[in-house]
Amino acid sequence: MIRKLATGLLATVLFATACAPEPEMTPTEFYNPNFGVANGIKNGLLLRNAFIVGGRAGAPLQPDAHAPLYVTMINQRAETDTLVSVSATQLFTQARVHGGMVDIRPNDPAGGGPKPQAILAGLTRQLRSGSFVDIDFTFQRAGQLRLQVPVLPPTQWRTQPPVRPFPSS
Repeated sequence: MIRKLATGLLATVLFATACAPEPEMTPTEFYNPNFGVANGIKNGLLLRNAFIVGGRAGAPLQPDAHAPLYVTMINQRAETDTLVSVSATQLFTQARVHGGMVDIRPNDPAGGGPKPQAILAGLTRQLRSGSFVDIDFTFQRAGQLRLQVPVLPPTQWRTQPPVRPFPSS
C-alpha cells in the first residue's frame, strides 16, 4: 500500500513539474572577454589581453606622462623564452619591462596580474583613452611582435601606478 502511495505521489510530482509553465527566459548579452584588448602570436608565443592604462574619460594623458602596460604571455614552445624589451617609440621616449625581463616558461602564463608587465614613460604628445599604440614586444627566442594595443581608462581594477618609474632628465 505504501509503495503504491509513494509511486502515485512521485508520478503526481513529476507530472506537475513537467506541466508547469516555463520560467520567463532572461535575455543574455553576448560577452566577448577579449573585447577592447590586443592579442597576438609569434613562433608559439601567445600575447593575450594587452592594454595600456590611460587617462580618465575626457582627460587625456599629457606629455611627459607614463602609462602602465599589461599583457599575459603564454609559451607553447618546449623551451623557456624571455621578454627582453618593449618599445613604443612613436609616442614614448622610454619603456622598461618590470624586473628588467620576464621569463615565460612553457605552458605557464606570465603576466596578467595586478602589476604591469612594463611601464611606458616620456609621452611625447597627448594620449586619449580609446586610442591605440603600436607596441613592439621583443623576445629572446621568438623575436619581435608588434601589436596595436588599446589605451583604456582607469577603473577599479585597472589603475595608474602612483609613482614615476624613471627619473626626470
